[in-house]
Amino acid sequence: MDTVLNLYKKHGETPLQTVERYVALHPEYTGVKMTYAGRLDPMAEGLLIVLTGEKNKERESYTGLSKVYEFEFILGIETDTYDVLGKVVSSKIIDNVSMGQIGEVIEKYQGVFEQSYPAYSSKVVAGKQLFEYARSGTINTIVLPKHTVNVTDIKLDSVRTISREEFIQSIETSVGLVQGDFRQKEIISLWKKYKEIAPDIVSVYRARVSCGSGFYVRQLVSDIGRDLGTGAVTTHILRTRVGEYRVEDSIR
Repeated sequence: MDTVLNLYKKHGETPLQTVERYVALHPEYTGVKMTYAGRLDPMAEGLLIVLTGEKNKERESYTGLSKVYEFEFILGIETDTYDVLGKVVSSKIIDNVSMGQIGEVIEKYQGVFEQSYPAYSSKVVAGKQLFEYARSGTINTIVLPKHTVNVTDIKLDSVRTISREEFIQSIETSVGLVQGDFRQKEIISLWKKYKEIAPDIVSVYRARVSCGSGFYVRQLVSDIGRDLGTGAVTTHILRTRVGEYRVEDSIR
């Protein structure tokens, strides 16, 4: 039972729920120590490295592996979590923004730079995780910490359009997949209010990034929206690679 598992974390699951689902299907792992090397948010899906037994002693070497993500985002709106599992905090009608403009901003994030931790994250400050400050409304009493990240490649790939109705329905479906207390009712209510002012046609941008450990895609998207002056929110994240492990080989 001392092995490395390449599991597929489903959209809407927490990493713990992914591990529990696997153990339920493979009872031989019951009671075996299992930890995941690198988290994925509930709204993200894809490759999740899980270490079992003695492999847990090597966890640091696995969490430090490089990663590749494909992600989607929209402009003109912001949430407190920087993804769709968050409360809408601002929105605006934006003028046409070209792919060239977005691409130029995105490419500025290639290299080594300081990235803030999202307010809704598990980073510990003064004995409390950041999301605890955020949920209690005291996040403004601390300085959000930063850390050094490394992006080796980043590119804006494409854009697609969907109707306002289809977009809001996709969010309701996604949020509805999440179990546990993530403020789902309040979040869906606020997205329904946004529907009243959302454009008839929503542009969804798709990009990909190759990066080192500790990188937050939703923080990147928030920073891109800030740089463009439009605001932005992450709508989907897929982790496709961790080191030499590929999502195509993941156990589903």
